[in-house]
Amino acid sequence: MIGVITALPVESVAVQHALGPLRRVSPPGDPHEYAVGDLGGGVVTTCLTVTSNIPAAVAAAHLTRSFREVRALVMCGIALGVPRPDDAERDVRLGDVVVATEGVVHYSHRRVTEDGSTLRGNTLPASPLLLRAVIGMRSASLRGEPHWADAVSLPSALYQRPEPEDRPRVFYGKIGSGDELLRRASRRDEIAGESGLLAIEMEGAGTAQSAALSETGCLVIRGVSDYGDAAKSDLWQPAAALAAAAYLRALLERLEPARRAPASLTVLDIAKAMEQVPSLQTPSDRDDVLQFLGPAIAARVKRDARTGPAVLSIADVCRRYPGGLERLLEVLRRMEGDSGPVRDLVGLVKRFDDQAS
Repeated sequence: MIGVITALPVESVAVQHALGPLRRVSPPGDPHEYAVGDLGGGVVTTCLTVTSNIPAAVAAAHLTRSFREVRALVMCGIALGVPRPDDAERDVRLGDVVVATEGVVHYSHRRVTEDGSTLRGNTLPASPLLLRAVIGMRSASLRGEPHWADAVSLPSALYQRPEPEDRPRVFYGKIGSGDELLRRASRRDEIAGESGLLAIEMEGAGTAQSAALSETGCLVIRGVSDYGDAAKSDLWQPAAALAAAAYLRALLERLEPARRAPASLTVLDIAKAMEQVPSLQTPSDRDDVLQFLGPAIAARVKRDARTGPAVLSIADVCRRYPGGLERLLEVLRRMEGDSGPVRDLVGLVKRFDDQAS
């Protein structure tokens, strides 16, 4: 799977629209809500409740812990662009997309002395897995294939480009990340000039650092919504967010052939099969099952009136408890006999166990 994190609702709507259809998932022990889909072999996305790098790092840690099959993270949304009117190849404009192929610079991580300040740490690199897909995107552009932005419709009229005749361009390079909300062009240029940044935002460093610590790659994709100067406004935010999401969709589609082959089963697959078992359909039915499973398992399960989150919690707890899945199958056979849904679940659990071994 690929995990996608957004910082703002305007970004989340764009990403979920571009990557859909998606289904809601609430893993036990995780305060975040996720939307999961099948694009590119599997994608899971969540949105921050608070912006900046620390919340982004926390969200990335939760996501990679709850979805252990995630092989790379993407921070997708909006950023300020750094215009360079004298350099056409780097003159980023509103509605364009910047992809951090050369990594993320945490420009707030600095050493300050009497002589001034210098950056600390190295540039956080981009995911090799996703960089291979980026090469495919660039090659498609050179071949003159249909523009990637044309494949995604508008979530609503709000996401229409203020200048609809223009198509978003893509720039590849470094993106800066810090905790400053910039509205001064001189400060923007000071930060950008130090490392040759194309765009500046507030969550990419946290996401990339968390991904590195969990041995998961990261790629930051941003649509340009303003220039970080005194004229900053929200006018371009929806269109910029949708441009970044559309690029992400096209990128994930290029991963699909390579990522379908393993077809690895996850606890989500088991939970989906459990949703079809009659004995797990209602809260009272599930309470009966938990009573047979015993207090050691029942005490760890998160109760929920909704079938999906409830059976996911049961599946996850049984997976972690020694012999828990076998115990679950034994209880369901006792209650239902050899019914079709139970047989399907037995086969799925066997494949899951074989895969783990």
